Amino acid sequence: MIFISAIERWPICVLLVVWAGMAPVHGQTPNSNPKFTLQGPAEQTGKPFSRGPSGRPCLDLEAAARAHVVNPSVLDHVVSVKNSCPRTIKVRVCYFQSEHCNEFAVGGYKRVDTVLGIMTKVSIFRYSVTEIR
Repeated sequence: MIFISAIERWPICVLLVVWAGMAPVHGQTPNSNPKFTLQGPAEQTGKPFSRGPSGRPCLDLEAAARAHVVNPSVLDHVVSVKNSCPRTIKVRVCYFQSEHCNEFAVGGYKRVDTVLGIMTKVSIFRYSVTEIR
């Protein structure tokens, strides 16, 4: 039987790690068709959002146009609302200056994603958010 000590094996392990890290990256091209397009900030209508104990707004908003897998020219307009306060907050999300809206409640410390609409080849959209009190 042959026993190899840890000290004798160490240079081989380092050599393998370094060699694996230097693998060529041929054939990688940037993705010209992104899976989603981030949107700008929401237009806030009505009263300002509720604030938490730290003075920051309870709601954090994000929106994106998300392409379908089968047909990338069809996009979901998704708005995410994250509640960073302990109480449930009711929200109304609409296309800007439109009555096409979704109303829902966001539980304390929860996040809700809603599909505002589905359109073909429209990757940029404006939306408004109102807290229902």
